[in-house]
Amino acid sequence: MRFVSDSTPLGRAATFAARHSAGTAAPIPALSGLRVSAGEDSVRLTGYDYEASSTVLFPAEVDEPGELLLPGRVFAEIVHALPQGRVRVHTREGVVEISAGASEFTLPTLPLADYPELPTPPAPVGALDAAPFARAVAQMSRIAIRGDAVPVLSGTLLEFDGESVTLTSSDRFRVAIHQVPWKATGSDLPARAVVPARMLADATKSLGAGTDLLTVGLGGEGEAVLSLGVGERLTTLRLLDDTYPALRTKVPTDFVGTVVLAVEELRAALRRVCIVADRYAAVVLTIGADEVVVGAAGDVDTRGRERLAGRLDGDAGTVAFNAGYLLDGLEGFDTEYVRLGFQEGIRPALLTGCAAPDAESEPDVTYVAMPRRLPA
Repeated sequence: MRFVSDSTPLGRAATFAARHSAGTAAPIPALSGLRVSAGEDSVRLTGYDYEASSTVLFPAEVDEPGELLLPGRVFAEIVHALPQGRVRVHTREGVVEISAGASEFTLPTLPLADYPELPTPPAPVGALDAAPFARAVAQMSRIAIRGDAVPVLSGTLLEFDGESVTLTSSDRFRVAIHQVPWKATGSDLPARAVVPARMLADATKSLGAGTDLLTVGLGGEGEAVLSLGVGERLTTLRLLDDTYPALRTKVPTDFVGTVVLAVEELRAALRRVCIVADRYAAVVLTIGADEVVVGAAGDVDTRGRERLAGRLDGDAGTVAFNAGYLLDGLEGFDTEYVRLGFQEGIRPALLTGCAAPDAESEPDVTYVAMPRRLPA
């Protein structure tokens, strides 16, 4: 095999595909490899670690078509470090030579026969704007549970209909729900899928969050996978068990009172008062007729508080939250204001976005948070 490519597309392609080369922790040595397939005028790179795969196609001048397996992450680091210009890659007696300008590297090849078959990518069932989807899945990854205490809650639930994809994540103490518009490309839509939350966020970020359309596929032959594609880049992710709890039925609808606050003012106040307390300490919101006092306390006599303007409907009250959880919830809103619906005691509270203090709540983002007991 022999090909020449510009260092920029080759470097980007190698970095993208090598994300799913398993490295030194590979269960079999072949999974540490990057599969390189050279055709007539393009080269395909593939990385796979059993849980996910990344495939990318880029243009190249191919003198000798062929296919090989080489150490993935080392190859990506070499290409990334090469000077700008043309990069030559060719095989010779069981090794791969990589050269650009005065730089030359040699890597061993790995046994291609040991490389496992990848899951067959499912056909696309719809497409959506990459940027809002990337923002939504980034928040889902912060909300989903970490570790294996409740494996299904380490995933994000995707529910599909003709006009939108609804994403849900929870760690049992809070629930985030986002609706992202999309365009279905067929009438036979899948109902739902549970995808590892952090893998989904990483995959979406690596595909790019610009103005491109992101294609979505679901299904596959032999095993259930989700595919995400932008241009010549494609990622597949193995699905989790889809027995996800019916969390949307747990969204509260009745409140003692609701208060509308400016999102940026509330976010800034939380960050300032938490200077004197841990990010995951209790922050207390004392809600009055026309203002909300945000307060937090640290050790001994260390305290911070800040007054914010607020529009109250219903009764005044006092409610405490985990400060970090409240900040995580605010990250999901791109509206200027947020409406907080609260109840008595430690019953669930609801955050929804709104364009103005007197405007109706917008339905695309919902965040449910369990309050904490008020500090003594």
